[in-house]
Amino acid sequence: MKKTMAFVMALLLACGVMTAAMARTVEPEEPETERLAGKTVNATVGEYVDYLKAFRVTVYERDRFDEDDVERLAAGDILLADGQPHTVKEMSNTPYGDTMAVTEDGLEIVFEKDRDDDYTAHFTDDDRQCMHAIAVLLLKPAEGMVYEDNSERDLDAEMKVTDNLEEILKIKAEKEENSIGFDFYATTVTLNEKLEIVKIHQDFDVAQ
Repeated sequence: MKKTMAFVMALLLACGVMTAAMARTVEPEEPETERLAGKTVNATVGEYVDYLKAFRVTVYERDRFDEDDVERLAAGDILLADGQPHTVKEMSNTPYGDTMAVTEDGLEIVFEKDRDDDYTAHFTDDDRQCMHAIAVLLLKPAEGMVYEDNSERDLDAEMKVTDNLEEILKIKAEKEENSIGFDFYATTVTLNEKLEIVKIHQDFDVAQ
C-alpha cells in the first residue's frame, strides 16, 4: 500500500513538473512605431522641467499580440499585458465571440483583432486598453500649445480649451493633486515635426 501511494505521489509530482515545463510566456510584439514626429500618441505628461522648458513625457503603445500566440494561450501560461505578467487560469469566449483570458489575479482580458490581423487587448472591468511604455522623452511645448479638457463624465459637457502654458501647468498640478493627472489611459499628445507638443488632449477615465 505504501509503495502504491508513493508511486501515485511521484506520478502527480512528475505531472506537475511537466505542466510547469510546458507553460508558455506570451508577450506583446515589438511596437511598430518607427518615428513619433507628427503623430498623436497615448502618453503620461509628467513634470515640467523648468530649466529645460520641457515636459517629461512617457509614451505608450497598445499591446499587440500575434494571432498564433493568442490562439494557443492555455491555462498555466504567463501573459504579459499592460506591463504586468498574469498567469492564465482559463480561456473562454465573450458573448460576442472574442477570445478572453481569465487570470489567476481575477482579471478578464479580451482580445480583439485589428486591421493588421494582430490582436489588441482590453480589460472587461473598465474597458481600458492594455498598453506598455516605449519611451521617456523630454519634449518642449510648441508655440501656442493647447490643452483640451474633455474629461467630464457628462457626454454633453463642452470641452474646455486652454492655450496658456502657465494656466496648463496650474490645471496639471490640480489634477495631479485631486485626480489621476495627465495619465496615459486618458491622455494623448500631438507632436509636430520638430517633436514639440502641439496639443495635450484628455478624455474621461473611470479612475479620476
